[in-house]
Amino acid sequence: MPSIKRLLCGLTVIATLIAVCPAQAAFVVGGEDGWSFSTDGNINLFARYATSDARPDNVHSAFYTLSDSEESFRTRSGFLPGVLAFNIKAPTMNGLDMAARVGFYPNPQNANTKNSFSGQIDLREIFFTVDGNFGQFLVGKAFSLFQGQNCLTGMSVYGFAIEGAVSGGGATLGNIGYGYIYPQFNAQIRYTTPNLNGFKLAVAIHDPSQIIGSGVGMDGSTVIEPAAVETNTPRWEAELSYAGIYAGGDGTFKTWVSGLYQTAKFTDDSLYDDEVTAWGAAGGVQIGYKGYELVASGFTGEALGSTLMLDYDSLDYTGEERESYGYLLQGTYTWNNRFGKTKLGICYGANRMDETSAEKTVRAATGNGELKQQDVITAGIFHDINPHLKLVLEYNRAKIEWFNGGDQEVDIIALGTFFMW
Repeated sequence: MPSIKRLLCGLTVIATLIAVCPAQAAFVVGGEDGWSFSTDGNINLFARYATSDARPDNVHSAFYTLSDSEESFRTRSGFLPGVLAFNIKAPTMNGLDMAARVGFYPNPQNANTKNSFSGQIDLREIFFTVDGNFGQFLVGKAFSLFQGQNCLTGMSVYGFAIEGAVSGGGATLGNIGYGYIYPQFNAQIRYTTPNLNGFKLAVAIHDPSQIIGSGVGMDGSTVIEPAAVETNTPRWEAELSYAGIYAGGDGTFKTWVSGLYQTAKFTDDSLYDDEVTAWGAAGGVQIGYKGYELVASGFTGEALGSTLMLDYDSLDYTGEERESYGYLLQGTYTWNNRFGKTKLGICYGANRMDETSAEKTVRAATGNGELKQQDVITAGIFHDINPHLKLVLEYNRAKIEWFNGGDQEVDIIALGTFFMW
């Protein structure tokens, strides 16, 4: 009990310091018996200008529209929202290291309105870990395994890339839907092996998701969204990775493969009576040598959707699983200079959906087209003035294509800054 009292006292001191002091570098407060408390995070803001083609007719674009305006300006967060995270570490007991993390992810902008009540605050992380010579157990809400490395190795983590809904109050999409599908932050129980000569295996049981579709019916205008909502089994995700060094330590190497499997059923009173199965396989490689780095990653699967995994357009209007695949290619060069550290990068990402037989029938009868491909090329300059202050200049050219021949292009230029602690 005394240790808990000391911890609470320490937290009170921290809260007071945060209230009265300006933001500064991360700090750690420790107790006499091994307890510690720390905080980390960032605040970022981008000014961006976009020009877009008009949205084509006869396309199903409830989610995919790049922009509803041919010209627009916003000040908003980038792909990474603001972050305020709190970490608590317990003293090592009986060979066990125990820690917890709670992370809030707020956005600085409103939903393109003057009122200040439309901003988002996401509780993306709330989990604890137990480490020992057996490896690690993670329990709670954290970033998912499947396509997690595909996302985190992309340079748009500290960039802007694709915006998504122009009027939205959330973060940008980055390369979500344009190179990978968003892994999401999910409730899970995860086990990760110890480092085995560079290899690690992680396996997780996830809270299952409803598998939801979206498609245009035979009348060519009615949007039908079949949803397999009965989830009788968990979702399984796994990742096998390897990391090492070469060239006497001048080079680094990392590769990974990950997978997902889940089933869901339609309700008895539904128009659909089948079970649907979502599965996916992903992988990638990251190679660094001195200041150079190359990343190549990709994925394939069924009922994954195009952008937000499982949650939208995973099925066509008849309830059939859609097939999708995508890839990301990226090259960067980083060097130290008199003004800090600078990174130049270029990246190309694309996602593609296959057309189902039902979608072909609708297109032939009505001319309406479903999504075919989303791709973007990104060029960026990322400059660290110091470890806590970053400047970003980025240009993106993106294109969406539909199966009926419709397409839309957008150009986005974004200038942003980060303060990190």
